[in-house]
Amino acid sequence: MKKLLLQLLLYSSVSWAQTDFTRVYHPIVNEAELAIVDTDYYEALQFYNEAFANVEKPFAKDYYNAAICATLIGKMPMAFDYLEKIVEKGYVVSQFRKDAFFKNVADTCKQWADFEKRALQIKPSFNTQLRDTLQKIHRQRFTYRYVPITADLRNFTKPRLKDAKWVPVDSLLYLPDMPKNLVAQQDSLHKINLTTDLTRAREVFQKILQLIEINGYPDENMLGLNAPVSTANTNVFNTTGSYLLQNTLLLETFQEKVEQTNILSMLKQAVRDGKAHPSMLKSLIDYSTEEPLTMGRVLIVQLRLENNLNCPNDNWEEKKDKFFWKKERSGTMSDTEINEKRLNIGMEKLEDAYKKAFFKANPTPFLISGGSYQAELAYIPNCELINKTINGAVVLR
Repeated sequence: MKKLLLQLLLYSSVSWAQTDFTRVYHPIVNEAELAIVDTDYYEALQFYNEAFANVEKPFAKDYYNAAICATLIGKMPMAFDYLEKIVEKGYVVSQFRKDAFFKNVADTCKQWADFEKRALQIKPSFNTQLRDTLQKIHRQRFTYRYVPITADLRNFTKPRLKDAKWVPVDSLLYLPDMPKNLVAQQDSLHKINLTTDLTRAREVFQKILQLIEINGYPDENMLGLNAPVSTANTNVFNTTGSYLLQNTLLLETFQEKVEQTNILSMLKQAVRDGKAHPSMLKSLIDYSTEEPLTMGRVLIVQLRLENNLNCPNDNWEEKKDKFFWKKERSGTMSDTEINEKRLNIGMEKLEDAYKKAFFKANPTPFLISGGSYQAELAYIPNCELINKTINGAVVLR
């Protein structure tokens, strides 16, 4: 019997080691997120449980969403199990009392105090030495050391900036009437600073690549939550998002100034291994040799007329209270071609990304990846431009 159990454990560990998250995890999580968009929390929970069963270490943001779903349908023991999984990754349990969703649960749920007691006994295990090293390297990258300006430049700029106290004394500014010899000095200093900054970026980048070669790609399981190396941009009002939506090493921070090193293939492998989320590939695609592809971005417009004009003959009263949306389109690839590329890196189809973008246009506690939106309030100068502005758009319901 023991031998059989050992064989099963060995088989599961080998199976997990060969798991491709782009095939057995992210597509199922996508279905869970679409169920959330449709407010079907029972179905979402079923999809999350299926995805969790397929991999050894699911993402914290997915545990978080599953915990909300379980709470909304009254399955609190299951919700606490998911939250404990997040705590195991290093998230401080007391932070849930500051969370946009769970702070209300903590105040009203009688079992919350027992959950906190259990969670406080959890001892997260992650590589603190690697985390501290990466944080130190990250600070070095953004610690700028500029060459001081010359005395001639300082004497010229200081009296002209006496009323602009917010401008540093040693700033390189091209001011009106600056003599040609001072312009030349500024140009030289700019070139020196740019070269120094590029050299520092390359040095930092190489240090990080060496650490990755030794330790593997750092992720939330290796670095722990509540200690992000760099903060991801998130479209959520939830303070939990900065830790849970994408808490891993964000190499695109350095990629911009180190174009000769293409890390896209390395990051794609990290996505397949469950070390990084597919959303991290968005910005890096621009630095790769591949054609940039649309990421499901939508523009949401609400119309306003300038000078309080009225357009009684153009159904204005009906249109001014509605939101219209337009989808971002690729000029060179069809939706089928784009979807093939997206699915290959673990992302959802465009139509799913659009649905998520609309969902995220309103405040939500869920941490949903895929799709993004830009909201605009369009001021129309005359009635004739209304239909042209919303031509091709669809009413957002």
